[in-house]
Amino acid sequence: MRPGVTILSALKQRYVRLRVLETFILTIAIGLGVYSALYVIQSPTVMRLAAPTIIAVAVFLIRSFHLGLQRIRESAVAKFLDQHYPQLKASTDLLLIDQQTLNPLAQLQQQQTTATLESALDEIRFPNHILAFSAVALAAIAITTTVVLNNVTISTVSGGTVNNSRASQQTVITQNLPAELKQATISVQPPAYTQIPAYNAPDLNLTVQENSRVTWSLDFSDVVANVSFVSSSKDTIRFNARASNNWTLATTLNRNGFYQLVWKDQSVHASDYYKIDIVKDQPPVIKLSNLDQFTQVAYNSSLSVEAKSSLSDDYGLTDAYIIATVSKGSGESVKFREEKIRFSNAGPIRGKQLNANQLLDLKRLGMEPGDELYFYVEAIDNKTPDANRTRTETYFISIPDTAQDVMTADGGLGVDLMPEYFRSQRQIIIDTEKLIRERKAITRKEFGSRSNELGYDQKVLRLRYGQFLGEEAESGIGPVETHADEEGEEHDESKKAADMVKDFGHQHDTENEHNLVEEKDPTKRDVDGGKKENLLEGFVHEHDNEESATFFYQSLKMKLKAALAQMWDAELYLRLYEPEKSLPYQYTALKLLKEISNDSRIYVHRTGFEPPPIKEEKRLTADLTEIFTTTQRYNAVVNAWFPNTLAAVQVVENLLSSSRKKLSTQEKNVLLQSGSELAQAALENPALLQGLSALKNVTSSDTVTADELATLQKAYWLALPKRPATADKNSSTLHELDSKLMQNLLREQ
Repeated sequence: MRPGVTILSALKQRYVRLRVLETFILTIAIGLGVYSALYVIQSPTVMRLAAPTIIAVAVFLIRSFHLGLQRIRESAVAKFLDQHYPQLKASTDLLLIDQQTLNPLAQLQQQQTTATLESALDEIRFPNHILAFSAVALAAIAITTTVVLNNVTISTVSGGTVNNSRASQQTVITQNLPAELKQATISVQPPAYTQIPAYNAPDLNLTVQENSRVTWSLDFSDVVANVSFVSSSKDTIRFNARASNNWTLATTLNRNGFYQLVWKDQSVHASDYYKIDIVKDQPPVIKLSNLDQFTQVAYNSSLSVEAKSSLSDDYGLTDAYIIATVSKGSGESVKFREEKIRFSNAGPIRGKQLNANQLLDLKRLGMEPGDELYFYVEAIDNKTPDANRTRTETYFISIPDTAQDVMTADGGLGVDLMPEYFRSQRQIIIDTEKLIRERKAITRKEFGSRSNELGYDQKVLRLRYGQFLGEEAESGIGPVETHADEEGEEHDESKKAADMVKDFGHQHDTENEHNLVEEKDPTKRDVDGGKKENLLEGFVHEHDNEESATFFYQSLKMKLKAALAQMWDAELYLRLYEPEKSLPYQYTALKLLKEISNDSRIYVHRTGFEPPPIKEEKRLTADLTEIFTTTQRYNAVVNAWFPNTLAAVQVVENLLSSSRKKLSTQEKNVLLQSGSELAQAALENPALLQGLSALKNVTSSDTVTADELATLQKAYWLALPKRPATADKNSSTLHELDSKLMQNLLREQ
């Protein structure tokens, strides 16, 4: 037999002997009392002897059956030890389990519990009434002796001796009443950095700040041997005795849970469960209201951006600043420089809520066109010893460089979409600005000539971009070779005059360059006299159509059309010798071209599937020797899902549906085994502490009430989480509406 089982068997025999001795003393007292009564009324001698004996035997049997001495098992002894001796850590029931069926951790706990139980054998005391019944028996012996020796009358016996016996019995019982918790005072001292003064908790359920110093002061109605603080994390802290019935304890609380107060006089007593709710120190909150995450600043504007931030914290701030990183260069030559920038507030960062502003001077940070600034705001609160830190998301400020272009070559791209003079628009803008500055220093003729040349350059650029929209019919780029004979000089002069009008005029009407009006062929007429319908229009792919012959997507196509429209107006004012009116159109065209350039840098390459090469010698041979069918078998291990709680729910429901008010030993063991799962769930949901208290009352008392069972049932249903989804077949026939009905019924209880 295992050592733990042997010890529990010896303790069970000790308890049975105590109860038998207690019952025997009680029967002697009752028998003597009956004998004295019969002696006073002068009953026959046979009746004086037979009646007390029969009554004493009947009392012995009834008392033994009531105590259930014949049904006591080692499991009941283990339950008693777990409830009254905290040093066993509620693990005595492990001694009844075979060591081979336990995991290594449980085996180690079983060995430690055995050693602890062996060392505590002399301290174990079972509840009994031997002293009280002995006092009653002594009083009965005294009364019987007095009656027999003095031959007193019935009135003397009932008026004097019996009253003295009751008074003696009452005195003895009063002296053995257990000590009770008379008063409890709990003072809470929050951490100094919170600046919250000390206060007294309203009740034993605590809601305190993180790392608060909590002091309990307990007053008992009588002298107690020791008092302990038992928390949900299985930590046990002993109180210090200030007096025989006053005990104090001071400790720091930093995590949620629940606790119980345990004290010992003649036996061990435990209070209800009380929750510990910790108020965490929240990190600072930072808000930037006036900035978008991505901001572009033009180089010719004021190179400064103001960062307006709102800082707040639950207890106070100690510092806040901006971490800025400047990125210069591109490619492998990119360089980064990080700098910490303080806010421009008058004083240091202090208080629970404040507004901090800072003007980011991009020139002072050394930024140039093409550079980028990344920054975020970081705040620190006053928590000690480890402060909370919060930082915002990263904000981007860039100065676009319109004078630089990154050319990319892609071997998988069939067509080079970059035109030859892609960045010439920037040079036209520079030359136009230079012409405007030098207007007063040059002659009017030179001014007109240079403005006309810039208009011609603008036209060449427009025509080159027009090629990407399919404007194949328009020409005029570079010199045009004419094969005219000597006899057509007059015709050439008229052609030159027409070219002058074409160069200096914006002739939308004559050439129909924007395709606003459909041109009609006067030589063709349809049957109805209207527009001739093209029956093949929906079935052919027209490569020579200007609207569809383009290398760009639809969005880029619209942007390029808008850029060409701006170039038309820019060229017009350059031809009219008004370059200052042409500049806004040139800047708009440049911006659109820059966006097109950035959008056209990203390409998605399509890749196809390349199958492995086929062995020619294996083809058409029907050889399947190297082809195998793979079959795998495995056994799925399905872990039990809250088995103890489910079993306890079944026990509680059976009790509620029946009229029984007593629990069997097996049912009590099932409920006790579910206590660990219920306590684990109570760590996350303090509302389950009521269920733990109900479980304690149900398992410790001989009879149970319907209210306690209903409270325990509700706690079990709240503790059961939603069953995780599995791949096996669901055998439950409970509909979803039935589940919701059960939840609502439990909520109404």
